[in-house]
Amino acid sequence: MPSEDLDEVFLELYPNTETHLAPIETLVTLFTIKYCDSDISIRFVKGTKSPKERAFALDISSFRYQILEEDSVPHYANSCELPHIVVSESSCIAGLCATLRQIIKRSLAKDVTLHCQTLLGFKDSCLLACSEVSVWTKFCEVDIISTLKFSKEEDLKEVELPLSLARFECHMSQPTRLHNIYKYSMSKKFSTKGIVSQERKIPEHTYAEGSTISLADIIIFACIHVLLDSKWNDKLMKLLPLTSKWYETMIGNERILECLNFLSQERERGNIFRNYTLPVVQNESLYKSDPKRYKPRNRIFTRQGDVDNSLRLIRNLDLETSLTGEVFAGESDFDWSAIPIEATPEGGALPISRLKRKFEQLENLAKPVVKTAKEGDIIVDFCSGSGHLGILIAYLLPRCSVILLENKEESLNKAKVRVKNLKLDNIKFYQCNLDYFKGDFDIGTSLHACGVATDLVIQHCIRRNAVFVCCPCCYGSVHDCHHISYPRSDFLKTLIDKRSYLVLGHSADQTHDADNVKTKQGYECMEIIDTDRRLHAEQFGYTVHLGKLVPASCTPKNHLLVGIPSSKTTNS
Repeated sequence: MPSEDLDEVFLELYPNTETHLAPIETLVTLFTIKYCDSDISIRFVKGTKSPKERAFALDISSFRYQILEEDSVPHYANSCELPHIVVSESSCIAGLCATLRQIIKRSLAKDVTLHCQTLLGFKDSCLLACSEVSVWTKFCEVDIISTLKFSKEEDLKEVELPLSLARFECHMSQPTRLHNIYKYSMSKKFSTKGIVSQERKIPEHTYAEGSTISLADIIIFACIHVLLDSKWNDKLMKLLPLTSKWYETMIGNERILECLNFLSQERERGNIFRNYTLPVVQNESLYKSDPKRYKPRNRIFTRQGDVDNSLRLIRNLDLETSLTGEVFAGESDFDWSAIPIEATPEGGALPISRLKRKFEQLENLAKPVVKTAKEGDIIVDFCSGSGHLGILIAYLLPRCSVILLENKEESLNKAKVRVKNLKLDNIKFYQCNLDYFKGDFDIGTSLHACGVATDLVIQHCIRRNAVFVCCPCCYGSVHDCHHISYPRSDFLKTLIDKRSYLVLGHSADQTHDADNVKTKQGYECMEIIDTDRRLHAEQFGYTVHLGKLVPASCTPKNHLLVGIPSSKTTNS
């Protein structure tokens, strides 16, 4: 494994003769680099602006950078969406929030300055969760970014303001989120001039996450500034009083003002006193709920009557679940004694109580991967955690390349230690949501990727015409997100409504106790959800094997989906 640290941030740029143009993600990243006084190496990649996208004029003369043609980007930096940071030739961090967090962490490691020390929030968890599970991260990384990314200049003069502004205004009216007021108040990191407060009260909503500036403020401010800076007037301030107060606090910070000098924004002329209106949204915190998501607190959909109605709809269809008793490639030989401990669950520091079941789970998934793999294949272990499955596969297939893709830095760090001890040179590490991975690959696998994550893995594999080997989990967590909707297959979309489908998902999670009266029903619901996944893949020419892990007792979530595209055959 290459050990040289590169620490290069790659950003998209649309070069121009005078001021350069860039997407909003580049603007926000450069603003963060300025704020942190970061010396990270900047690599601008020449891109082509989509007609639907909005670009922003930037003066990049104050930065040290290199501009690269798209075809000259190093291969190790070409597998993730921009922006991203290449830590080394075998390690990459992608996604806006993850990239910005790394820039901040890198700056703090070199010099703990007062203006940066609160950016990562209490316990350094600000925007740490991925956008699929965190409404707050989704707002900062997807929603407000999309407001800027896909709006045209002339659209900003329309009467109704963007939905994201209305949601942020409501958010600022809600109580701040703080799990441990005692630890917070005793933290020197959040003290005033190093003096620890003895008060035990929830901090005010001065900033987006409380009384101190955070990374969320940096992202939201950069977006709102370029969106509305030239439009602030008394009428607008009356519509957005809390946002206006927050904006004035931010713009009153001298450092924030200094960081704006690279923007070449043209001031709007005329119509600045137009009567704006604010869209109606639910008055709720962005920490707690997403207005588009099915509300998990409404427990009526787990009532037995609802489950019976949903099952009746499916049974009337006479749906063939095709659940076989055997797992794909289950007949293949597998010798754990020939594998070094570091490549087994024992090397992953698992509790003894979980070891036997983890051995069984990994064997069930490794066999199909080994059977379908060819020399030179690229295999991605999606949602890899600390690498139990991916490391085992890399050891078994030394002539294949394996990518561990995981959004938790701590988990990947554990995997890196094991890989180093094993001296494996065929593994790369990608710290990002699977949305941001765009590289080519031949096989995608996932062990207990929660809820919608399994469907994202299958979707990635279908787009790349790759084999997929997936053991799903958390059926009750499936929900529509910005690029996945349920049911998955065209067949079920026309025959069952979304609410009835989600009822089945929640019931499918009731499989933990063999003696429970609802366990049999739970497995029936699991079969329906996974049959929907099978039907969806078959629409794209896949042959899909749906079976149970052996032994089935190795996990309550014991289904295995193996999908093989029509253009590929398995090794004998």
